[in-house]
Amino acid sequence: MRIKLLSSIIFLLCISLFVSLGLWQLERANEKENIVNLYKKRQSFKPEKISFISDNNIKKKYYRNYVIQGKYINKIFLIDNKIKNKKPGFNVITPFKLLDSNEIILVDRGWIKMKGERQNINKNYQYLNNQGIQNNVQEINGYIYPRDKSYTIGNISTDKKWPRLLQAINFEEVKNSIDEKNLLISGVVFRLSPENKYGFNRNWQIVFMDSNKHLGYAFQWFSMALALVILTILFFMRKKNE
Repeated sequence: MRIKLLSSIIFLLCISLFVSLGLWQLERANEKENIVNLYKKRQSFKPEKISFISDNNIKKKYYRNYVIQGKYINKIFLIDNKIKNKKPGFNVITPFKLLDSNEIILVDRGWIKMKGERQNINKNYQYLNNQGIQNNVQEINGYIYPRDKSYTIGNISTDKKWPRLLQAINFEEVKNSIDEKNLLISGVVFRLSPENKYGFNRNWQIVFMDSNKHLGYAFQWFSMALALVILTILFFMRKKNE
């Protein structure tokens, strides 16, 4: 009797877990679908020239195309572990100071392929420091992309040299690396459009796992729950016959 009760509890817990995971995947699928639809809608708007970015309604600016004017700050961050076409590489991030508001936003200039060893990052990518991107006021266009806080294991950055390798975009780490840290806009980056100078591979992804994959995972979890229900019924029918 005690074994039968314990078995029932284990089966119910497993079934509940599988169903919960399936429902969670459905929620994620719906979330990704909403993001893609919002992106398509806002990308259809005509690009707008703006002189400031940060305000109480910054979420209304997500995925919209804007033109901003200002100067790059010549401090280059390389975001690690970015895979494209099955090749490892980095996203090149550079702060950009708006001319009128003095706000600073991180510009994602695109993806570059990794070359050499990580301990030679500064040597292999020294050319990024010498592009002269900070010399002139310029207009750039692109769209505002939300970036949630990233969780990393161990040190965020490798060292204090430039370009600086980061495990992930960490706004506090960036703030501590620039002089006017109070002006940095957190939580978003400005994804540079392909026609702009000083950019790299800008074949942007809006979501890194589309809704179809989440639906596939949901189907797997629900299938496992159903299979376990069937096995549970067969198990107790057999016990009853014994």
